[in-house]
Amino acid sequence: MIDVNSSVASDGGTSASDGSGHDRRRARTERAILDATRELLAEAGFGSLTVEGVAGRAGVAKTTIYRRYRSKNDLALGVLLDMVGDVSTRPYARDTRTELVTLVDRTVGLLTTSLLGRVMQGLVSEVAADPELARVYRERVVSRRLADVRALVERGISRGELRPGVDPETVTDLLLGPVYYRFFLSGSPLDEGFGERLVATLYPCFAAPGRSGPE
Repeated sequence: MIDVNSSVASDGGTSASDGSGHDRRRARTERAILDATRELLAEAGFGSLTVEGVAGRAGVAKTTIYRRYRSKNDLALGVLLDMVGDVSTRPYARDTRTELVTLVDRTVGLLTTSLLGRVMQGLVSEVAADPELARVYRERVVSRRLADVRALVERGISRGELRPGVDPETVTDLLLGPVYYRFFLSGSPLDEGFGERLVATLYPCFAAPGRSGPE
């Protein structure tokens, strides 16, 4: 089972725990497992991923993996969580409308051009069927995106560009819902300009009076 509180330790830590040989070996093993899983996902996709293959690539026993992960689903989620720590859809611009377009464009880019998108495609049905997997995914992935949008909405309100009381979760649903629908379900294109068109349609719903048009 994935420990949502676990993290890969580095050899440069200063605490007694980080300095122990056992913890350093454990961190190296964990890193090897995640790196092997990432490589195999990049090479052949989620459907071909196996615990046996990861064990062979990482140079560890299957039992070593099963002490950390329940299944290949947990391994793929472990890689996804590892990648989420490396990327951000958090936009910063001088106006809120541009930030919203950038948020959508970066999300589209991550889904369509990176390994993260391929992993999410492989996991989406598993997340729907596995309550534990879904809980970890919500806590570690969805919450990050909501935090990005919450910060964006708060900046927009403070600038006077968004209406006071705009709900960040609703903004997240309306902005990113169409992206995920096209990516996972309809297959409609997420082409250049999609973010601009989507925000142009939705921005009047959030904007303060007199601020609904492009700056």
